[in-house]
Amino acid sequence: MLKLHRIRQLLDEKPYIIALSISLGILLWMLSGNSHAQDPQSKTDKKTELVPLAKVKVETLQAQQIFKTLTLYGKSEPDKISKISAREEGEVKNIFVKEGQFVEKGTVILTLDQSDLNERIISAKSLLVQRKLEYKGFVKLKQQGLQDEVKLSQSKAQLEHAKSDLASLKLSLSRSEIKAPFSGVINRRLVEIGDYLGRGDPILELADLDPLIVRADVTQSEIFGLNLNQEVKATLINKKSYKGNLRYIASVADDNTNTFRIEAQFDNPSMKIRAGFSTQLDIDFEAINAIHISPAFMALDPMGSIGVKTINDKNEVVFSPINVVKSTADGIWMSGLGDEANVITLGQGFVRIGDIVEPVFSADETIAKQD
Repeated sequence: MLKLHRIRQLLDEKPYIIALSISLGILLWMLSGNSHAQDPQSKTDKKTELVPLAKVKVETLQAQQIFKTLTLYGKSEPDKISKISAREEGEVKNIFVKEGQFVEKGTVILTLDQSDLNERIISAKSLLVQRKLEYKGFVKLKQQGLQDEVKLSQSKAQLEHAKSDLASLKLSLSRSEIKAPFSGVINRRLVEIGDYLGRGDPILELADLDPLIVRADVTQSEIFGLNLNQEVKATLINKKSYKGNLRYIASVADDNTNTFRIEAQFDNPSMKIRAGFSTQLDIDFEAINAIHISPAFMALDPMGSIGVKTINDKNEVVFSPINVVKSTADGIWMSGLGDEANVITLGQGFVRIGDIVEPVFSADETIAKQD
């Protein structure tokens, strides 16, 4: 106890002894650690030798020639639409059609009151017979030298006037029946029974929907890949698709947009497909070599770009950005991989760009479980 008290008293009088003791202990600990330390490089090399290469499933995909699709957007429209007007005065007597009804060319749409047209036609026919007989009599007298040229000319004029009157009455009679000038759908009807029409008054709006037309605009670079009668696919808002062809390509660009107007036509029997729907047009635009891949093969590079991981001849992982040529329901056609590419189809999520891997070109259960 006395000895401990002396040591404490000594330390109180000379505190630097404690600092020297601690420093000496740390120095001895550091010296002893160096003797057991390993070379970091040799440790890394040893670790690298022990880690096996990652296995990835690889599929060799071949490029095929496909057509790059030009996608445009437009609206379905009638082939032609016409406002039918009255060509004769009269009261609307009968109407035989309804709005939305399909009519064939020549179908009677409505009739006007014919009034006394039939009686006037009968009278005009009788007068025409009389004028013909009179003219024949004057001709015989002229041949016998008993009639002068003036009387014969007057008789001829009266005959022609009678013919004209009869033709005019017959035309008025025919115009009292309003007929469809072409096959179409009654889009709007503007009159009712009892309405009185003057010449030029509108009666109805008739739309021809066969063929159905879709108009769109293409850029200056796109128009060089288009030709008349080229096949076109139209997809309506109801997801139904129809095949048609290009019937018109503008020769002069629009001054405001520098684009060219095109028209595609599609068969529409009985005009069951209505006009006015937003429509997507797909046109095979340009032949190009591309490889078909599944969306499941896609990956991201460090910059967040979408692409696929492939391996080169050194079994290094290479990232190839996607250049989409065409999208389908079962995958994507992409170019930029050459005529052939070794695409990592399983395990791409466990390897990084630049890694050396062990490619497996056949089914491997280990990889499937790992992924």
